[in-house]
Amino acid sequence: MRKISGFILSLLLFSIGKERKEKPSSTYKPSVTVLIPAFNEEAVITATIRSVQAQTYPVEEIIVVDDCSLDRTAQIAASLVTKVVRTHCNTGTKSRALNFGTSFVHTEVVVNVDADTVLDPKAIEYLIPALSDGKTLCASGFVIPQRIKNFWEMARLVQYLYYLRIHKSAQVHWQSSLVASGCFSALNTAILKELGGFPEGNMAEDMALTWKAHLVGKKVKFVPQAVCYPKDPSNWKQYRSQVTRWYRGFLQCIADNRTHLAKKPRLAFFVLWYLLSGISQPLFLGAFAYMLVSRLWLKGELALVLSGAITFEICVVFATAFFWRHSVQAA
Repeated sequence: MRKISGFILSLLLFSIGKERKEKPSSTYKPSVTVLIPAFNEEAVITATIRSVQAQTYPVEEIIVVDDCSLDRTAQIAASLVTKVVRTHCNTGTKSRALNFGTSFVHTEVVVNVDADTVLDPKAIEYLIPALSDGKTLCASGFVIPQRIKNFWEMARLVQYLYYLRIHKSAQVHWQSSLVASGCFSALNTAILKELGGFPEGNMAEDMALTWKAHLVGKKVKFVPQAVCYPKDPSNWKQYRSQVTRWYRGFLQCIADNRTHLAKKPRLAFFVLWYLLSGISQPLFLGAFAYMLVSRLWLKGELALVLSGAITFEICVVFATAFFWRHSVQAA
């Protein structure tokens, strides 16, 4: 129920104004390199490479960036007729490994795939046309967990379905996508190198690069037909760690771009909305957990907290809309 107001606003944002329909060129057939950064991924790297080799779109080269793995990742990748490049030392971050690998890329398009992510056979074929206008930095696809067997995997599936089909559609419609999913995305190699590669100072390099693209006038697109299947958290500890890392990266992006967001009021709108929503969620989850433990729901406090959550969400939406309106006028 907390997400009702957000759901309605997303639908409104998606429907307001003239619909943007782009017809990508059917003759655009760029050369493609797939880049797979990996560190100790011997258990999953085979499935990932096999899924890339099974693509309906021709891939010129598959490069696995071995970030000084301590297991058999490099040997397994090499046995699958894949080019393996090894960093001089463990870089410690995905962005540094990607930048190292990008230096070996000479094709028009580079497709980044996480080492634990499996692609649908037509995934790359669906993504490529989105880059045909020459102004688009990257395009990402739809994300579905590889395994959906327990509560945490189901929770992530619901999150993907809600965010990608509703929120993401609104953001892309207004050319203000907050992030192009880092587990699978296709990028214009020339534009990527022009922007200096992947930002290395942020733990959410995909989000940092997306914002950088917006701020310099490049496009970021979403193609729901291009499906990938990452390995998502299967327990609370993994889930908490991943979400914490994402939100820290989000806050870092805000800190790094706080003086530039005013130039992109639509992006600022979604940033503020998610910031306020992110702050409110732990408060209401904590209150809900406390009530379950103390059995206060028997006295009607549950309805009170749920009402408060919905009211707060509505306030967040209107406060963000107010800020956005004044940002547009100032711009």
